[in-house]
Amino acid sequence: MILITANSSKDLMAKLLVSDAFDSFCLQEAAFTTSVSYSISGRVHRDFYSEDELENITEEFIPWSDIRPRIFEIIKGKNLPLSLKMTLSLKSDVMDKLLQKESPEGRSSALKAFVINIRFENGAVNIITGTSYDSFVPDKSEEKIWDNSFARFLSSKGIEYSII
Repeated sequence: MILITANSSKDLMAKLLVSDAFDSFCLQEAAFTTSVSYSISGRVHRDFYSEDELENITEEFIPWSDIRPRIFEIIKGKNLPLSLKMTLSLKSDVMDKLLQKESPEGRSSALKAFVINIRFENGAVNIITGTSYDSFVPDKSEEKIWDNSFARFLSSKGIEYSII
């Protein structure tokens, strides 16, 4: 787990909300405050969809690319949000490819997700990486892989940051 501060909150928020930079993630949850407060659960309600539509839904949480435009519509305006908190998880197939490339031991059976917790408050954006497991895992190598990979991801998207 690492704490990252964006050197330019404006740049990071634009890449998060307007571009496809974070489309390899799913939204687990979001809460933000503008003129009113919003709380969004990203968990997919499978009973909402037809059987045909369900064939294309592979994730437990909604892909960021599907919900991003809706969130942007709520947030955009002349005033910045008072606060914003989001938890995004790396899509399962992207996580599997990352671990195939980076981990000679393969994926731990207890690993559920690689996540980022994004917090925008008082004009600053902080991101905390995290790893979600089903049970206790003494080996932290997957966490280190995720921390290093996410830092490289930010650099590849042209997002300048500091690790605290």
